[in-house]
Amino acid sequence: MPKRKPKSPISARTAIVLAASALVLFAAGEAWKLSRSDSGRILLAGRFGLGDPAQVTRIVGREIRRGLTAVGVPRDSIHESVAPFGPAPVHWRVGLKSDGSATQANYAITHCVEEQGAEVLSGRESVGRQGEMVVTLVVGLPHHPTHEVTLVHPRRTPEVAEAEPARLALVLYGFGEDPDHAEAMFALGVPFAAAIVPGASGSARLFRAARDHDRELVLHLPLEPLNYPQVNPGPGTVLVTMNEARITGLLRRHLAQAGPVVAVANHAGSLATQDMAVMTAIYHELARRHLPFLHMQPAAGAVCKALSGDLGVVYQEPDAVLDAETRAAKPRALDAHWKQLIQLAKKRGRLVVMIRATPQVLKWLPTATTTKRLDGVSLVPISAVLRKPVEL
Repeated sequence: MPKRKPKSPISARTAIVLAASALVLFAAGEAWKLSRSDSGRILLAGRFGLGDPAQVTRIVGREIRRGLTAVGVPRDSIHESVAPFGPAPVHWRVGLKSDGSATQANYAITHCVEEQGAEVLSGRESVGRQGEMVVTLVVGLPHHPTHEVTLVHPRRTPEVAEAEPARLALVLYGFGEDPDHAEAMFALGVPFAAAIVPGASGSARLFRAARDHDRELVLHLPLEPLNYPQVNPGPGTVLVTMNEARITGLLRRHLAQAGPVVAVANHAGSLATQDMAVMTAIYHELARRHLPFLHMQPAAGAVCKALSGDLGVVYQEPDAVLDAETRAAKPRALDAHWKQLIQLAKKRGRLVVMIRATPQVLKWLPTATTTKRLDGVSLVPISAVLRKPVEL
């Protein structure tokens, strides 16, 4: 019986051709799949310049609109036009409500377009001819901007002021300095939120007493100051030497002790608020819970405001903090500053004022908040003036 000849091995050239063909087929299949999804179309256009530019513009425009819808901008507040000589072929002028936020709109747009692979290429702030705040964004792909978006926040005019009465929210703090005095303060018939420092021996009692009087609560989070521990905000302070897991765990324990809160404010923190890692850990938890950050007396190098836009946390600073005036023997300084704040509230439309809770304030606050002294300004809970976090 004749022996069978062994099969000749596949040549190296043939193997290379087969492998290359397989890779080409795989790449073609992946490209076809990419071309069937919006994120894939953006990817192909951004990396390889492939696809229909009009389709890319449509996708980016849809995501910009989704971001604007998330912050409550109605469709009729968006005016679209073609801009053949501008930085992008399509220009949107977006009118924000008087209680809207250009920062939140910017974040929402950025978040939505990045989900599809596009980006906000540039942004700048300016003041319009009528005193309105203007934020201009260029959106699209690095070598293919598609939209120029102009966000316009209106100046508060006398007509707007007449239609929308000014609102003023009070936050009282410093209750831990005299816990026995706090009960009488909570019982006042004046709307205010209570900012309470967690972790101290009397904190649980203060939180409970404030809730019993239906006070809105602000977690007054102790953060490491400069010259710590000579300057010490108290037990449970978030330190810059802590890692993210420890900071998150500590913050969660403080929030559990407080119960439902409307915001988190810093208690001290001149060092911690300048630390990117610390504030990132705190902001991740605040973003998860949709809580705003109320920044008292920011240090010059604080990263909180810039970081808030990147992580989607609503950032707000009190318009005024009354401290030294509250310790004086007579309310003369308090009265003078209060009169200025009432006028400022009328001008801006809404104001957040933090006041140290001292025995002087206990006597002064009921007379300062009479209808006559408020002069048309509405005293409201802080939840009515804090910007709401965007849920995307």
